[in-house]
Parts: sequence; C-alpha cells; structure tokens
Amino acid sequence: MISFDKSVRHVASVPKEAEIGPLTIALLLVGEQGLAGLGVHTFERAAATEIKSKLSGTEAKVTVKIETDPVSVLWGAVHRATIHATSFQVDGLPLFVEPRRSRAGRCGLLVLDLNNFRLRGLQVESLFAKIPACRYDRGLALSNKSFRLSRSGTGWGKVRVREEALETFVLKKFPDIKSISIKIDRNVVWAEGYGEFLIIKTPFSVVASLKAVDGTKLHLSDAKVWFDWRRADPLATDALLKSLNPIVDFDADLGLLGSMRVESMTLADGVLEARGPVRIPDSPGGPNTEPKRQRLD
Repeated sequence: MISFDKSVRHVASVPKEAEIGPLTIALLLVGEQGLAGLGVHTFERAAATEIKSKLSGTEAKVTVKIETDPVSVLWGAVHRATIHATSFQVDGLPLFVEPRRSRAGRCGLLVLDLNNFRLRGLQVESLFAKIPACRYDRGLALSNKSFRLSRSGTGWGKVRVREEALETFVLKKFPDIKSISIKIDRNVVWAEGYGEFLIIKTPFSVVASLKAVDGTKLHLSDAKVWFDWRRADPLATDALLKSLNPIVDFDADLGLLGSMRVESMTLADGVLEARGPVRIPDSPGGPNTEPKRQRLD
C-alpha cells in the first residue's frame, strides 16, 4: 500500500512537467494521512468496482492495490498496480488498451493475479502476469476514478489449468467425443474415452505430448493412438489428431486476442502450466470504447 513518510507542503517542489489542478494542489497542501492517501484508496476501490462490473459470478472478488510515493502520485506515476481477482466467470479479457487516450499517467508495473476463474468454457486455476511500462489516462482517473490503459508493455506470465478442467473443456469443444478421462504428468497427456466419429464409434486412447503452435495453439504431438484397444495405423492416427488439434486455441477458444504467447510448458502432477510473454491487447471495440460483451457459455 502507499506509504507517506514525509509531509509534502510546497508547491514549488512539483516538477515543471506535472499538471497542476485542484486535486494536485490539495494533495500538496495536506500532510501524512491526509487527502492524498484518501485519494489513492478511493481510486483503488473505484477501479476494483469497475473491473468487477465486467465479471460474472456471485462469489467474484476483486481488489486493486496501488504502490507509489507522495511525490510521484502528484503527476500520475505509480510504481506498481496489482489487480487481484478470484471466483469469477468472464467471456474474454476484462482489461484492454485504448490507444488514443491520454498517456499522461504512468504505471511502472501492472500485476495481474487471477485465481479460480472460468474463461469461456475453460476453468483456470490461476493466471499471474507482470507487465511493465504501461500508460493510462490520468485525467480520466482524476475526474471519474476510471482506469483506462492507453499503452501496454510486454511482460511475462504463466497460466495453470488442471486436468479435470481440460476434460470438461474437451467435451464441450468436441461433440464427437462423448466421454473422456485425462491425466497429466511427466510432460505427457494420457486420454481415454469414447467417440462417435464420422465413420466409426469406438473407445479410444491417446498418449501424447503438447506443443505450442504459433504461440497461441496447444497441439497434441508425438502421439500414440489406440481404437478399441488396438494400435491405430498412421493414417487413422493422423486423422484423429487433425480433428482434435488444436486442443486449446488461446485466441479462437478463449478470446485472448494475442495477449499471451506460449514459449514453454510443464505437464506434471495433474496440471498444465504454460508460460510466455504477456501484454494487454488493444480494445476490439474501437480505440476509446468498451468492447461488446458476448454471452457466457
């Protein structure tokens, strides 16, 4: 949280490039525990309320934490902004960049800490990302307590999905698969189930690794396939893999709009963990507009 170690009392101490407005003057005139602290806390609550309004779920919880100092905050510079959210559903990203907005506000590091949420048809255990060098519309933040990003840097993140969640997602995405059990361990995916494909209805088993294609699509690879407990020939194996790949498409299936590119993965202890560069994408609804919301699955 923001900490004020010294009172700030002199307007002359503000850098020349700082924009002087009524709120700035008020901040300069009050000391420790004064209106400056109240302003930051008010903005944290307002930003959390705004983000929560874009999420679904009766148990959804959102908090926003701002870390800065009493001088930087005067001209809209924050060292770190952390968004915590848990137990929610969302049909796409709740945060976008609106490039034509003012870039007067600076955010040295934007941290996303999201847990136990459903993104379209996929239950996600966690998503954690650190994104540097962001800008936001400072004037809008001061006037309306609204947080609008106008630029995103590129940082690093990781997302974790459990095998049970992947089972549910596969059944929803692939109607030809009527039942499936998935196990994840030792960098391998084991899947057993029953499918009603174009020319065959049969139990099947697949043992495969996962690879990222184009950074956004997760494909089964180096696969061994059995139909009705008999090893499938290469032609049948290839046909099944073409019908199943990609198992997860971050953009087409989850609506991530290129915000994350997978560069490495770990498959262990029932969890798929994917890691790679992360950024906040531009709004698909226009430069300074909220994107149209779609219905949840």
